[in-house]
Amino acid sequence: MKVVVAILLTILTIQTSLSQNLEQCREIVKITTEAINTKSTVELENNLASDFEIANQKGQMAKIVLKQLFTQLGETVESYKEINTQTLENTLILTYSIYYSKMGEKNAIFVFDEQNKLKKLELFKMEVKTMDDSERKISKPKNDVITIPFFMIGNLMAVEVMLNNEKKIFLFDSGSPKVILNSKYIKKNDTIKTKSISSAKGVNGSISGLNIELVEKIEFAGITMGNQKILTLDISHIEKSLETEIFGLIGYEIVKDYDLLFDYQKKVLILINPDYFAQYKQKKLLNSKLTIIPFELSSHIPVIKTIIGKKTYSFGIDCGAEVNLMDAKLLKPVTKYLKHIEKDTLSGADKNSKEVAKGLIKKMKIGKLQFKNLNTVFNDMSHLNNGYKLQLDGLIGFEILSKQRTIISYNRKEMIIIE
Repeated sequence: MKVVVAILLTILTIQTSLSQNLEQCREIVKITTEAINTKSTVELENNLASDFEIANQKGQMAKIVLKQLFTQLGETVESYKEINTQTLENTLILTYSIYYSKMGEKNAIFVFDEQNKLKKLELFKMEVKTMDDSERKISKPKNDVITIPFFMIGNLMAVEVMLNNEKKIFLFDSGSPKVILNSKYIKKNDTIKTKSISSAKGVNGSISGLNIELVEKIEFAGITMGNQKILTLDISHIEKSLETEIFGLIGYEIVKDYDLLFDYQKKVLILINPDYFAQYKQKKLLNSKLTIIPFELSSHIPVIKTIIGKKTYSFGIDCGAEVNLMDAKLLKPVTKYLKHIEKDTLSGADKNSKEVAKGLIKKMKIGKLQFKNLNTVFNDMSHLNNGYKLQLDGLIGFEILSKQRTIISYNRKEMIIIE
């Protein structure tokens, strides 16, 4: 009789334990659906196992994927129901049918560990591609000076690039960390439908639809990338606004080993070997007045100090910025230094467009130089700062770089204004 009682007590204890476990885990499923709807993983992250897994990514990378997925998914969970419960090797596996507003019904699997932490999540078929910078191979010519002609499309620099031995038009954009191809022109296998996510940031938010493709060859002024994984993104909306075919963006990674001389008057971009710069200066800039402005390189963005009124601000340098950009929270503090304030529409690589305030900054001081009447738009920059771990108050590009010859040296971390 004592044995029977003991066995019954053991069974009751196990059932009670499993019941508690089950209810806690069901609550985490509820938190997950709420996170999809609110596009925030803050509460869910407190319930993730240290070795949490999603889309074949584990640990910290899995948490990054989760955050990007929920931010960019653009879905709403309309309903969900539990369809199976299973215990296997100290784990609890719950299978749910989730009905989304756009994708319809999908089966999802939630795997929990002994501590009731979410160990693995499979919401639907999803593929995450990664790029390893250590595998990046860029071949550079021996020339100490490379002169590259460009033409203007609006306030953007357009250059010729050989893509798989065919001449194509790209935008030169130092604010882009990588070379990016327009996915509109990349042939894809459409037999498998998968969700694509990214961690890149645009002026209006996260850039969704970023993908990775193996490309045979890209050559820009003798700088070559062969058989490399390249980021792809649909930028057809930029083509439409510019009324020109754009096959991609040439970014920081392909020119970071050079000093960049921007000459908008002659419409040439000159790449200079930093080891040769002293000789170049002696030959080409001897009779010019040079104003040197030091900067910090934050991620891939040079950051300089500027003065508006009596206050100092941190601005990133990005030749892909058609007008200056300042954080929206600074509009009120600098209003008295603006004129012609009005509303405008701001668009970026993220495909989003929104109404923003714009105006002319009457005076901006950089080093000992003053720049006047600078076109500037005001927009929330928190996503850009958080995404690239920056602390920027704004961006400067065409409005400053086009007014004179300017050198950006990533090597010496200095901006040189040539007068």
